Amino acid sequence: MLRKILPLALVATLFSPSAATAHQPVNLSKTDTTAAKGPLLVDGTVSFAVRASFTKAREVRAFRAALKAGDTLDVQYLIIDRAPENRLRPAQLPVLTITAPSGSREVIRLNERTKFFEPYTQTRYLYLGRISKAAEAGIYSFTLTSRARSAVTIAVGEREVPGEVIYGGASAPTPKASPTAPALVTPRPTASPTPTGSIAPALTRAQVALNNTEARCWSIIDGKVYDLTSWIKSHPGGQSPIKFLCGKDGTNSFNAQHAGQSNPISRLAAFLLGPLAP
Repeated sequence: MLRKILPLALVATLFSPSAATAHQPVNLSKTDTTAAKGPLLVDGTVSFAVRASFTKAREVRAFRAALKAGDTLDVQYLIIDRAPENRLRPAQLPVLTITAPSGSREVIRLNERTKFFEPYTQTRYLYLGRISKAAEAGIYSFTLTSRARSAVTIAVGEREVPGEVIYGGASAPTPKASPTAPALVTPRPTASPTPTGSIAPALTRAQVALNNTEARCWSIIDGKVYDLTSWIKSHPGGQSPIKFLCGKDGTNSFNAQHAGQSNPISRLAAFLLGPLAP
């Protein structure tokens, strides 16, 4: 039986040339291989940034989002505007297939390359594709299938209010959200206890310290908080260097190994949770 915990402060902001949208980050793990196993966005109109990284071709990451009749399905496909991601051709990037509650499928087309700068994390992104259409009532499934080593962000929803995420294959409760309601996150069965707190634009050192295991590994690097859990087993240099960073400030260790190297810095950005509180 799933249980809910108090809110996580997981708020990030993405800015496009035409509008500013706040997206709550959701990081997909290696176990999220089907939509049924992946996280459920309880209200798909609330803005979420779903992040997925891949180490090779034919890997799969998936999640779900619940929508009601009259809602709008808003989906954006993004990558970081930095090597190696921005050097990949569209044919090398993961295929995003969206399955509607009726069973109809749509593959999002990568037909643009719009640059924008996101000042919240000082990161440059590229919009590669997006859709906006009337939604069916029910659960939408989103499946990413890799074609090469890569990392992408799928933005879902546009409403800048706290949202709810459920892990563990649960069915969706009635979607609801208000500007003052906290975001509720149901943990994966293997996750360690998660710190509590109200919705805020930053994470504290105390929160990071509680996520100090291989099952849930957060680290501080250059004033930002990263969820490195899924990277432990994928790190080319072995698991030990990443495990060493769990629950602590890993700035010196990271810079000692990777200062000035664009590839590790680009990789790290895929695991960003948010800034560190002062």
